[in-house]
Amino acid sequence: MDERLKRLKKAMKNNTFQHVQFKEAQREKINESIEHIHTDLTPLILTLLTQRKTGSDLTLLLHARGIKSIVNNEGIIYTHLHTQEHLGYVKSYWEEDGEKYYELTNKGLNLIQKERLQLKNRYSLKDLFQELNINEN
Repeated sequence: MDERLKRLKKAMKNNTFQHVQFKEAQREKINESIEHIHTDLTPLILTLLTQRKTGSDLTLLLHARGIKSIVNNEGIIYTHLHTQEHLGYVKSYWEEDGEKYYELTNKGLNLIQKERLQLKNRYSLKDLFQELNINEN
């Protein structure tokens, strides 16, 4: 880290955030919220990446779909993209226009297909149970 940033971080810690302390329960709640956002966004972001997109494109699409968890927190998308890239589901590359693009790998595509099949089977079982309940009455 640049020496100037280290000094800034130290100054912020000693002055600005000197009296800010989180209890363990608060830390756990914050971490759970972050994990919940990641979990909810995973299938949606991966589905949107069946064609290459920039992080800005993804942000606009998620906003258009009314995803409230990213409002005023768009940076979480990039954190999520980097995590998925590390897991091998997404790859990224820079184009000559200076934009960074993201798209699914074969591993990511296989994951989406598997999740769609599981979702389809889950709703099929739900319909079956509803049908059984109607027939019993």
